[in-house]
Amino acid sequence: MKDLSWLSSLKLRASWGKSGNLAGSAYQYLSGYTLSGNGYAFGTGSMVQQASVNTESNPNITWEVAQKSDIGLDASLWQDLLTIEADFFLEKRTGMLLSPSITVPYEYGLSLAQTNAGKMDNYGVELTVGTRKEFQNGLRLNISANVSYAKNKLIETFETAATYDNPNRRRTGRANGTVFGYKTLGFFSTAEDLNSDGIIDAANDGYNVTQWGTLHPGDIKYADISGAAGEPDGKIDSNDECVIGYPQGYPLLIFGLNGSASWKGFDLSLFFQGAGMTSYNTQNFMTYPFFNNNSNADYEYYNDHWTPENQDAKYPIAWSSTVANSTQASDFWQRNSSYIRLKNAQFGYTLPQSVMQNLKMKSIRVYVAGQNMLTISGLKYMDPESSTYNTDGTFYPTMKSITIGANVTF
Repeated sequence: MKDLSWLSSLKLRASWGKSGNLAGSAYQYLSGYTLSGNGYAFGTGSMVQQASVNTESNPNITWEVAQKSDIGLDASLWQDLLTIEADFFLEKRTGMLLSPSITVPYEYGLSLAQTNAGKMDNYGVELTVGTRKEFQNGLRLNISANVSYAKNKLIETFETAATYDNPNRRRTGRANGTVFGYKTLGFFSTAEDLNSDGIIDAANDGYNVTQWGTLHPGDIKYADISGAAGEPDGKIDSNDECVIGYPQGYPLLIFGLNGSASWKGFDLSLFFQGAGMTSYNTQNFMTYPFFNNNSNADYEYYNDHWTPENQDAKYPIAWSSTVANSTQASDFWQRNSSYIRLKNAQFGYTLPQSVMQNLKMKSIRVYVAGQNMLTISGLKYMDPESSTYNTDGTFYPTMKSITIGANVTF
């Protein structure tokens, strides 16, 4: 190392660990009873309380087990002008709690218990790069950036032959929480309604793919991909499902940037954060007219929905109530929820010591600080950060705030 003047320090790291995770609901190893009032009539006909067993117990249930491995490197170059911290990690999780995907006779009367049957691998990289520099004019800079990419894959999971035998629908080998649905081809146009009767059908217009209900110009058109080879079969059903977005609930990529500078009493700090490779299902009250039979008009939908005069609209034709053809899970409702946000920003000034001596005080620093000052995202009307863990859009929005203050030391 002594001959490498450009390399200030170098450290190699490796670790391995084994841990347990208490997953699922509590007390699944016990036979439990559910009590409810007015369960049945007894004696003279008065209603009495009932006790029922809803789910079978699993006395062999145990925690999930994870084996975690990490290989890392820490380095400092040119007297901390450049610092690097890099990690590669791998986690092998076994005994994941899963609900069996088999159907039992109705007479069985119980839901099947979860079992420790799942296996999943999780792997990824983390990288942090920073720099510190002080210039001769007194300017000090400190910048640090970090990025993390993580992806998982289900090695073993419960699924039926209907999904496993169809490569487009298979859950095994894909990420946990992968979103499945239908692929869309835009909207039916008035040009496809050859006899202008307001209906798209095989007899008059030649369109012979069965979807949901009677089709009209402005309705969503779905791709007929059918089986493993993608041969159309003239109908849209579960066999036409495929992957339509990133896994629900978590981004694959997260990143941040933290920077600070100071010069002659002035100081500035900025913190950016963001996420990428993430999508959000917008099938909620913000994009459905009369969502859950609610009569409130939806501004997002009605601002840009299909009409004969607006056939390049963002949303399909509006009906007086929800219709099956427009409410199917599909890539039409998936939106890219990647974002970058200026999470914190602060600018301050510390009065010089000569002024402090005249005021007979130790220090005074005045500042202005802001939170959530700027967000860059293609997802409108909702917070892209909150959308990663909230699935229906009913969350309180992130607030922007500005604070002006002073730190005074006597």
